[in-house]
Order: sequence, then structure tokens, then C-alpha cells
Amino acid sequence: MKQHFLRVFGAIGALGLASILPACGGSGVGPSATPTPQSTPQPTNPATFVAYLDENANGTFEPSEGTRIPGVEVVVGTAKGTTAARSGALTLQIPDGAQTVTVTASSLPPFYRPPAAGISLTAPATAQVMIPITLPRGSNRANVYMAFGDSITKGEPNVGDGTGYRRTLANLLESHFGAGEVANEGRDATDTNDGADIIGTRLAAIRPTFVLIHYGTNDWNNCKQVPCFTTTNLRFMVQQINRVGAHAFLASILPTNTGYDDRAPASRNIWVGENNVLIKQIADQEGAVFVDLNAAFLTSGRALPALFVDHVHPTAPGYEIMAQTWFSAITKAYSKILSDF
Repeated sequence: MKQHFLRVFGAIGALGLASILPACGGSGVGPSATPTPQSTPQPTNPATFVAYLDENANGTFEPSEGTRIPGVEVVVGTAKGTTAARSGALTLQIPDGAQTVTVTASSLPPFYRPPAAGISLTAPATAQVMIPITLPRGSNRANVYMAFGDSITKGEPNVGDGTGYRRTLANLLESHFGAGEVANEGRDATDTNDGADIIGTRLAAIRPTFVLIHYGTNDWNNCKQVPCFTTTNLRFMVQQINRVGAHAFLASILPTNTGYDDRAPASRNIWVGENNVLIKQIADQEGAVFVDLNAAFLTSGRALPALFVDHVHPTAPGYEIMAQTWFSAITKAYSKILSDF
């Protein structure tokens, strides 16, 4: 009887203990935790930005300023993107309220500069946000590129449309920026001595913002050693361009069509290569953009005879390579040159 009582009491005691434990928090069964408040997402709206060439550098968009700058990275808080070709436009989804718009300087083409300070706006924007991009150019004409060189620059009358690389390049620039005039300053049978003699007068006559220099091919005829007068003259040309507030793109000398005839011995391309090393140094030292036309020909996947009509003058495909290489140099993102030279 005593044993039966103890078994019953033990069972009742266990049940009683179980009923007490939840009140002490030991079982995890009890009042629910208070939910964490959820933050309300900040409203966003689309805003369209347009990067344009601020020709008079006054920070205010004017209807006459029709040049657009593609490839510009625009940043608003955590939102960013790059502007499109020809339109220079970009649409971003940005939060409502006060915002600051900045431009990544290293995304700009050579010599162009971002706004000096961030642009303030209140979103949602009711109109396109115009972003002024400046280009120091003195009194030179905007969107004018002077093609400066010998007969290779001038173009062979029986090759393509007779304009060398110039018309193709002008069309590429028009499609990209919305504007681009390429002035012909190529002269038959000239060398860098001739170029150095006339660079000042041609700059004054054309007043270009940019000068595309490809000179040196004919120097071989009077100077077969390295260094030659080639590099001295090219340095002088770049310095004259800088002096008038314009900007230089300095090209390597094209290879010659080795073996075409006795005007193109293998030693000539060795001479070309050694000069091109020095030409790149001049570009770096004087603030010009080096444009490696020589490498573009040698790495095109075409044999040199397919790129020349004779010992030095390009075929239509050769001129296409020149135009594309100039265009790439003019439009590429380039963070190196952001100061005056």
C-alpha cells in the first residue's frame, strides 16, 4: 500500500513540476517576441542625365552646344552608369530628395574635364539634368581635327574615295559626339622638316582643337640613322600645338611594305621601329596622346602587302585601320591628361 501511494504521489509531483517550469521560462513556450519594425523603402524615380561639351565653360547649357560626350560615368549615390553614343544621355533610378551628381574623371576622353564640383538636384527631376564637360582650347574651334602629315594623310586619289582616313574618321566622330570636322593638312612628298616649317601658319589658319600628326615616313630618304631629325621636329610640332591651346595626338610611323621594291628594304622597318620608341617618349614628355598606327597594322591579321598599294601608301583596308585607330585614341577613357601642358 505504501509503495502504491509513492508511485501516485511521484506522478502527481512530476505533473506539478511540469506545470511550474513554463512560468520560469525554461521550456521556450511563453509570450511571443516583439516584431522588428520594417523600414519603408525610400521612393525612387527615373532621372535622365546628358553630358555635353560646355564650349564657353560657363556651366550653363545653351541650345547652340550640340556636342555630346558619350562614355561618361555618372554617379548619384549608389546609382551609376555611362552615357550613350551621340546622345550623351543616361537614365538612372535615383532616390527622391536632395542628391549630388558627380562624374568619374577617368571615364572622360583625352583632354576633357569633369565639372569642378558636384551638381546638386532635387529628385524627382522635372527635366533632363545637363552635365557640363569642358575642354580647354583657347580660341580654337570646337570639334575641328587637323590631319597633319604627308601624302599618306592626304590620301591617294585612286584609293577608296581619295580622302585617305579622313572621311571615315569624320563619320565615326559624327556618330559618336554628334560633330567632328577633319581638316586636310596632308601634303605630298613632305617630311618632318617641312611639317615643322609650316605647323605655326597652319594652326593659325585652321584653328583646330585637335591635331592628328602622322609624319616621318619620308624622313628615311634623307636620314637613315637613329636618332634622326624626325624626333626633334615632332617634339617642336607638339610644343607649337600646346602653345596655342590645342591638343596633339602623335602617331607612330607606319611600317613599310618590306620587299615591294628597293625603297622598302628590311632595314627601313628597323629604322621605323627605333624611331617609334622615341616618338612615344616625346608624346609622354610633351603631353600628347600616343597613337600606335604601326602596331595596328602589324597586329591587324593581314599581311602587309594587303595593306599597301605600293611601298608606303595604304590600301582602302589600310586606311580603314588608320581611321579606327585614330577614333579609338580620340574617344577612349583616358585619365592621364587632366592638366595644362
